[in-house]
Amino acid sequence: VTAFWDNFDLYTDQSGIRPFVYFRYVDQSDPAIQDQMESYVNDLVALKEITDPPVFFWLHDFKQFVNETTTIQNMTFNQQVAAFLDDPVYYEIYADDIVIDKATGNILASRTDLMMDNVDEKDVVKQVDALQAQSDVSANQPVNRGRKDWAFFTFDGLYFIWEFYSASPRELGQTTILGVVAVTLIAFLLIPHWSAALFVCPFICILYIDLLGVLQFAGLHVNAVSYISLAMSIGLLVDFLMHVLLRYYESPMDGREAKVKDTLKTMGSSILVGGISTFLGVIPLAFSTSEVFNTIFVTFIGLVTLGAGHGLILLPVVLSMFGPNVCIKTSTSSSSAEQEGQQEQEQENGVDPEKGDEVAMET
Repeated sequence: VTAFWDNFDLYTDQSGIRPFVYFRYVDQSDPAIQDQMESYVNDLVALKEITDPPVFFWLHDFKQFVNETTTIQNMTFNQQVAAFLDDPVYYEIYADDIVIDKATGNILASRTDLMMDNVDEKDVVKQVDALQAQSDVSANQPVNRGRKDWAFFTFDGLYFIWEFYSASPRELGQTTILGVVAVTLIAFLLIPHWSAALFVCPFICILYIDLLGVLQFAGLHVNAVSYISLAMSIGLLVDFLMHVLLRYYESPMDGREAKVKDTLKTMGSSILVGGISTFLGVIPLAFSTSEVFNTIFVTFIGLVTLGAGHGLILLPVVLSMFGPNVCIKTSTSSSSAEQEGQQEQEQENGVDPEKGDEVAMET
């Protein structure tokens, strides 16, 4: 794409997008249809994105050819078109722009092209505006009303990219909302305490917003790569929260602060090691000159840093203040954990567990 635009700027004095204007599904020999074709082109030229009318429009040259050639004025429309294309000059210009049914001689489809010279190829907002503007003009044409497939429309290969830019904010918003709802529902179902959802939902929202801020700070915008990275990030970010929450609820300690300390002692190191290993795994991408790899690198660095920071710092602080003082482990599966927890509490209180057992036996 870059090479194309470089050569385009080098070998032409015009710059911009050149979409084709198509006409189909109509009787193009009908003067009323021809008037609508010209009106449609004029409406497109009236857009702020387009400065000049088309340089080559077969209908204009065809009418001029008929008016100047007296020998064909009494012929039928199809015969006049055949004579028009028999001219070597017009054939060279319009042979690819007119599709004729060989059996009947009728025009099945035709086209011209316009220059969108007021559209900045580097400004996504202007590109989306141009896409919407030409679409509105096409939709308002009388011949297109009530049609699923428009008879008059414009098209360029770049429209696919522009449509992606146009749909990305909406689709990314829907994907984000559904992802947050999904992980919150999974937390509600799989962590055996309903309050887990009250921590997962706001924290994953905060993490996601922070990650968007990191991308903005790094100068990255929404494209195909960052779109996929953001969509995946919800499932990766929630991992840092789920492990901490599940261990907090399983901790046999009594009291919020004690449960948080136990969580960080038992699960914190594993989460930190996982974050560091991911961090080290993506560092080689920092030396790549590819924008794709650079986007992935920034996304994962932000993901790991924010996920570990929120999971190991912010979430434990919130749990120590507002976390429920419950233990979801069964008695059979948690007896050893409770004994270890009781020994840790006794050691923190300055009591020797062995001497405590002797005193209990003497009593």
